[in-house]
Amino acid sequence: MDLKKEIAQEITLDSRIVARPSEGTLESWDANYLPVQKPLTVVMSKDSVKLLNFWPSMFGLRVHYALDLKGVSYDYQEERLLPNKSKELLEANPIYAKIPVLIHNGKPICESLIIVDYIDSVWPSPHKLLPEDPYEKAVARFWADFGDKKIFPYQQLFDAGSRLIRAMGEEHKKAGEDLKWALMKIDEALGTIAPGKPFFGGDAMNFADVALAPFICCFKAYQKVGGFVLPGPEEWPNLYKWVDAVNSVDAIKISTPSPDKVAEFAEVIRQRVIGTA
Repeated sequence: MDLKKEIAQEITLDSRIVARPSEGTLESWDANYLPVQKPLTVVMSKDSVKLLNFWPSMFGLRVHYALDLKGVSYDYQEERLLPNKSKELLEANPIYAKIPVLIHNGKPICESLIIVDYIDSVWPSPHKLLPEDPYEKAVARFWADFGDKKIFPYQQLFDAGSRLIRAMGEEHKKAGEDLKWALMKIDEALGTIAPGKPFFGGDAMNFADVALAPFICCFKAYQKVGGFVLPGPEEWPNLYKWVDAVNSVDAIKISTPSPDKVAEFAEVIRQRVIGTA
């Protein structure tokens, strides 16, 4: 059976995008779908750290980024979520039964931004993701929250990225307008919060950067599958500078999936939705 067709049969419109591959592992589809576990400078620790995730999850990618930026050594468990969610996932997150879940010394932490905050508290080096200044911390949290509400695909049925991939007709047109507005606001915020600097955090990525960076690998899906026309750097200079800066960070390269693979996956989702319309 065509593996893509089998995956399409398993896709859900839940609050995190999940799918179940055929028997075996995702390597049987394409090894590039899995995170590339190439550790950088590793924090020496006797702690047990494991991440439960499914590769297309932008929420899980936040956790990868936070761990990799901190240089934390961790085990990765690729989840097969529907219908066979692992016993470990169900026990670790019995309330939502969702990925990502970080398990630290046997204790589970759920919800991506909560996990990133936890990582920042447990491993404050080499630099804090959340600023010490209360106002700067509030600003970082605001833009992380903005990403959840306005940017991320697959988070909820009505957010801009998700509708762009799934919707048709006037709803699809409105999704493109909403996504353009959200990206424009990020461009403006970068120019205001950290003028002349590459990141929300200035010279280094902070909490807002980690929260928003995963959507970068969705650009190709937005364009190829969603038909989104991305304005050029002359219109959004701060956004393009930020994207280039994020993509140049070695720790970010470790776990970022191929944009081509994300676009392929988005196409499976769109065809699934069209097929049930």
